Amino acid sequence: VGRSSMGATMNMAPRSMASWAIWGLSTDPMPRAASPLRKAGTLSSSRGSASSAPGLVIVNPPYGNRIGDKKQLYSLYAALGQTLRIPPHMTDRAADLAAMLPQFALPGEERRPMRDLPFVHRFHTPDDPDGSVLLLLHGTGGHEASLMPFARRLAPRATLLGVRGRATEEGIARWFRRITPTRFDQADIHAEAQAFAAFLEGAVAGYGLDPARITALGYSNGANFAAALMGLHPGLLQRAILLRPMAALDDLPDADLGGVEVLSLSGERDPYGRFAPRLEQWLAARAADLTAEVLAAGHELTDADLARAGDWLARTGAAAA
Repeated sequence: VGRSSMGATMNMAPRSMASWAIWGLSTDPMPRAASPLRKAGTLSSSRGSASSAPGLVIVNPPYGNRIGDKKQLYSLYAALGQTLRIPPHMTDRAADLAAMLPQFALPGEERRPMRDLPFVHRFHTPDDPDGSVLLLLHGTGGHEASLMPFARRLAPRATLLGVRGRATEEGIARWFRRITPTRFDQADIHAEAQAFAAFLEGAVAGYGLDPARITALGYSNGANFAAALMGLHPGLLQRAILLRPMAALDDLPDADLGGVEVLSLSGERDPYGRFAPRLEQWLAARAADLTAEVLAAGHELTDADLARAGDWLARTGAAAA
């Protein structure tokens, strides 16, 4: 994926096959690129343009005959991935979008090996990592990159490990199945917690992570799952930030959480906020080092969450500013 001053690109906006359009950055290759689609009846329009634009480079072997000689081809390959173009209306979110996109290495650069583990996951590594890791557990409907913008602002030098929940509900990702908005499949929680414990142990070994420097950051369903992990697998998480949490387990385990540091942030206008005290009382009773606050917010995340979580991380020494 990239851009070229030669060759054709295909508009990647979601459309029906019958209305696809093809366009190029010069008019020369357009007839050849458009002809097969026009014959198939799937091309509605085609046009050429002299301006640069993002898209998918279309080449057919032999490559040199399509986009130029080998020197031009190698020059194109060398330039791919060097510039991230942000649409003008999204420039204020450029840093957030960059954090959510996959990182990759150009030829000759060091690459992070990706391990075959039970959960889909992705890393975001800052330019000057401090050795700390934020383990990101998204809310209902999220994915492994959903919390990366928040986490990047929270701890700019932390390595981010985003993970995707495996339970699905009408096509959206969750960490465990729910029966009603406040009742959950207990067997599924136990099974997914066991699988996640194996995942995290594999990630620590496979990626050389320091368990003492890992902080779980969970939002909503992800926060509920992080709390369940602490109860069902004591010692797996040493530190957690729980944003808009509630207790998902019907029977809270008699676990020893001594030495576990937890920040719980609820919203006073959150319709689920009334369920947070049961979880917080259990954490305190099990000897966790708990900081619990109610913010002037609903279920959504706010700047106050960022400020409180940042202060807490600095106080616990979990991440450098």
